[in-house]
Amino acid sequence: MPLKTAARIALQHMGGLALFRYANRRKSAVLAFHSFSETTQPNVAAICEYLTRHFELLPLSAIVESVRNRTELPDNALAVTIDDGYKNYLEYGHPIFKRHKILTTLFAVSEFAAGRLWLWPDQLEFALEHTARASASVDLGNNGVTEFALSSPQDKAAAAAHLTEMLKAVPNRQRIDFMAKVGRLCDVEIPKVPPAHRAGMTWEELRAIAADGVEIGCHTATHPILTRLESAAELQAEIRGAKETMEENLGFSIRHFCYPNGKAADFDDTVVASVRAAAFDSAVTCLWGLNSATAEPSDKPWRIQRLPFDSGLEYSYAIELLAGLHL
Repeated sequence: MPLKTAARIALQHMGGLALFRYANRRKSAVLAFHSFSETTQPNVAAICEYLTRHFELLPLSAIVESVRNRTELPDNALAVTIDDGYKNYLEYGHPIFKRHKILTTLFAVSEFAAGRLWLWPDQLEFALEHTARASASVDLGNNGVTEFALSSPQDKAAAAAHLTEMLKAVPNRQRIDFMAKVGRLCDVEIPKVPPAHRAGMTWEELRAIAADGVEIGCHTATHPILTRLESAAELQAEIRGAKETMEENLGFSIRHFCYPNGKAADFDDTVVASVRAAAFDSAVTCLWGLNSATAEPSDKPWRIQRLPFDSGLEYSYAIELLAGLHL
């Protein structure tokens, strides 16, 4: 057994995680889930059971208020969020959180909920999954020509991951133009309606889970990288416009925002200012970390840090993240 693995096992079985949780007890955690499936249900249930034993489970709004007003929360406070608004949350996620009495905040993409698009990384993955080509050449300008092997499912998955990251780094218009021709590049017809495991919740379904205790937040209109937009008008449409669309269709106020991708390069001071100007109470990032009520800067409620908790996350690693390791 590798020394590192043995050390992790010893840490977990000798009470070491409790010491880390105690050291971080004054900081609050916000978990970030995305997609759910039948195969990951046991893992999600195990994590939820662990949460109910070791953490004070709160709505996101309570953590936001603590950060804004610099007031203390109960020890080991934690909130759960879900990004994107996939329909698979309804069947494979929500029932588990509800059974464990865990309140969640779900960030929906307004045009996805309206049925006018499906998320572009999923379209890219679909095209590469279904291509019969053995390779592809991609030229995104400054990056030069990149060759991708596509001869096996593993090659296709690696190509999708790599190309997705490349597209996050180019101007949004260039990304849109590339996605318009990716089907031709792969000799694949991308359907207008996503496959079932990539479908989004409708307005009616979002209203139903809101009535069942889920808080609905905004994840933009079309899920672009906000710092890659070319104009202030586009930024307004993706933030304020998405909020107004959601409120009109859902019939209640949308208070919380989520930055697509949410890394440091994906939102800047201009983006944060736009979110604040649209009257959102908070915004969550994908920056790894815990949140402190004494933290600076003053716009901290619009820079909430989270822990990555995709539903397939390995249990042992998950409980270490919860204790404050790996940060």
